[in-house]
Amino acid sequence: MVEYMSWLFLIVYKLSFFRNAELFPLVEYNEKKLFEVKLKEMKSAVTIQIAEEAGISEVIETVKQQVKDAKLPDVEVVGILWDVLMDAVQWRKQLLNTFCTSGKLELELIYKVQVQCYEDAKLMKLFPEILRQALVKSLEPFVKWLEEAEEEE
Repeated sequence: MVEYMSWLFLIVYKLSFFRNAELFPLVEYNEKKLFEVKLKEMKSAVTIQIAEEAGISEVIETVKQQVKDAKLPDVEVVGILWDVLMDAVQWRKQLLNTFCTSGKLELELIYKVQVQCYEDAKLMKLFPEILRQALVKSLEPFVKWLEEAEEEE
């Protein structure tokens, strides 16, 4: 952390020096570097909070504070949030794939998804699509077996 802060201080110092010396290409370069650091800092903070299962209000407050302090554009913020959330979903998907090893467990997972979808009216519309995708995916080995059996005959 100390190394990071000194590096950040160095960038800010260089920006001031380059502006005073009217070295504008170097100013632009260092501003871009500083912007990238601030984006990474926000992504890291949100990723940690999601991993630690922080409350949604805490995550929202963190993002708002980072946006305010770093003057980050909304377009960048939305992109970062999307990336963080998709990374979290991928991690959970791998975890579920590891433990859903039988039809009974897959059925239990579908039941849990169904309950959540019905409890949230917005998700309720998605449940048939989720179920269809799960069914198609679970039938892939059977379809492959049928195709191979057909080719052998």
